[in-house]
Amino acid sequence: MRAYKLFILLILPCILIAQPSWQRSAELVKTEVELFHVSQMPDLPTTETLQKGSFMYEISHRFGSFNSGYQGMYGFDGPVTMRMALSYGVTNHLIATIGRSSLQDNLDIRLKLKALQVRSSTMPTVVALQAGIAFNTESYAGLVKRKAFDSNSNQFYGQIIFNTMLLQKKLGIGIIPSVVYNSFIFANDYSAGKKYTASLPLYAQYYLNRMWSIWTEYTPVVGGWKGNVFYDAADENKSHNSLSTGIAIGTGGHVFYLFATNNSRLNPTQYLVGAPASADDRDAWRIAFCITRELH
Repeated sequence: MRAYKLFILLILPCILIAQPSWQRSAELVKTEVELFHVSQMPDLPTTETLQKGSFMYEISHRFGSFNSGYQGMYGFDGPVTMRMALSYGVTNHLIATIGRSSLQDNLDIRLKLKALQVRSSTMPTVVALQAGIAFNTESYAGLVKRKAFDSNSNQFYGQIIFNTMLLQKKLGIGIIPSVVYNSFIFANDYSAGKKYTASLPLYAQYYLNRMWSIWTEYTPVVGGWKGNVFYDAADENKSHNSLSTGIAIGTGGHVFYLFATNNSRLNPTQYLVGAPASADDRDAWRIAFCITRELH
């Protein structure tokens, strides 16, 4: 009898104290709506963020034209455009990223905020906001090289990211209304003013299982500047809608994207202006990859 009373006196208070703490932890977990498995598709952002204090490293390559055949090793002999980026979880809902593309040495700095989460058993939805600035530190106006941080070469952009999941969280959908300001960085004749580009990127990803998925990104330019991102032949060379499709393999904190695309541009202020050649052009298609790695 004494042993029974001793058990009640010692164990029961511990259970009573521990129970509310467990309930609070469960409630905190329920407040987060997680849809996609990573915060970045090959070219476009998802609404996912990182845990506070975590990092994510990203590296991407766009090879030469696949139509170069064996002589050009189907594009692997080059030329190659590449991007490296590092992201940091400022909070659980705010992520900061710095990335550089080899195209015009475009340096991209951006913030993404998870703004709204809607819980649903059939169509969970998350909205995020992203804004950034780009410095084109290797740009030329004709034969004259600009200073690395010339204000005329600076660009700004904003995006609203809508994500949802269908088919029992197997099919992810993304819609990202986007605007780039000063999309053609050489329009510095002030009578014409700076140019802008509006685009409406879309993507879908179908998860076959936790490891394998197939996906497609499509970015139509819907308004504003649709020309080249280079100074030469700016009015003759127009940009085109972007199309990318491939597979994704998620394993051990890594996500590997292997795909084909008609767009060799990588950083947002260049990619969102469009692809340098149409998807109908066989020479436009190239093999590409992107790898992301989260570091906790």
